[in-house]
Amino acid sequence: MRILVLGGDGYLGWPTAMYLSARGHEVGVLDNGLRRQYDHELGAGSLVPIESMATRVQAWREVSGKTLPSWTTDLCDADGLYAVLRELSPDAVVHFAEQRAAPYSMIDRKHAVHTQVNNVVGTLNLMYAIGELDRDVHVVKLGTMGEYGQPNIDIEEGWLEVTHKGRTDRMMFPKKPGSFYHLSKVHDSHNLEFGCRIWGLRVTDLNQGVVYGQETDETALDPRLATRLDYDSVFGTVINRFAIQAVLGEPLTVYGGGSQT
Repeated sequence: MRILVLGGDGYLGWPTAMYLSARGHEVGVLDNGLRRQYDHELGAGSLVPIESMATRVQAWREVSGKTLPSWTTDLCDADGLYAVLRELSPDAVVHFAEQRAAPYSMIDRKHAVHTQVNNVVGTLNLMYAIGELDRDVHVVKLGTMGEYGQPNIDIEEGWLEVTHKGRTDRMMFPKKPGSFYHLSKVHDSHNLEFGCRIWGLRVTDLNQGVVYGQETDETALDPRLATRLDYDSVFGTVINRFAIQAVLGEPLTVYGGGSQT
């Protein structure tokens, strides 16, 4: 298959691109480098040194003999996105290309607006590009369990059958996000479901829990292939942060009431 990985320079995007390439797929990676800019803004960075996108792609070619064509394109640039899709003509698109930190989205108005525009508009552009160019393209989109929040009922697998006043219908499970970031993912899910209904798009929306760790079979092949490990208070997920604090003998930083288990 020809697969385009959006956010292919990121924590999950880069290992995923190599994983798919190693299994014989023709893989391209697209990334606008925004995640690295956030590091400069916050004065933070990956605990594990990471190479530039160009160095990573070259190292993967040397190690595996396989090429990973790359594009420095922003999903909010619709014309640029359309051009990439026309050039690669993928069978599937794996979508990691979003601002993914709840704390970042809650810093102030500017960061909330950036998160919503970057995530929602970028995904809408992808939907329209696929809707106009090739509706057989399968989109695999990274969502989050944070879309659901912490309802006091069991969370169904995406859908809920509701009977109300004698009538029954099937709808997406109600969402109760806790940040402007998580709310942007809710908007994505609703937009994608709408695209499936009106255009017949093919979408898998993965609402997963926290992803953690730093090494895969592919990243272990060469130090230049390493993916990032965030441990700061904005982009460092709780498991990574707790692991680093434990190694250093520092107290674990529990946010809020510590009610999530």
